[in-house]
Amino acid sequence: MDRSYIESEKRSTKIGLWVLFFNFLMIFIWLSYELYKSFNSEPDFRWEFSFTIIGIPFALIFVGLILYAITRALINEIRS
Repeated sequence: MDRSYIESEKRSTKIGLWVLFFNFLMIFIWLSYELYKSFNSEPDFRWEFSFTIIGIPFALIFVGLILYAITRALINEIRS
């Protein structure tokens, strides 16, 4: 392979990882805010509170794991 092609692939991988990192970071912050807001507001329906208490923490765990994997990949790309 051509050296410039390899450098271009590394650069595009870094840019893609940064985009994913910031997108998932914003999703994580938004979910954290929604969880905080759910404790400080009265639900419209009875089932809404239990759905929020169960659903949002699972989403936070899922997004947090994805964010962790993206961060590890980004650190490995920066080091290499």
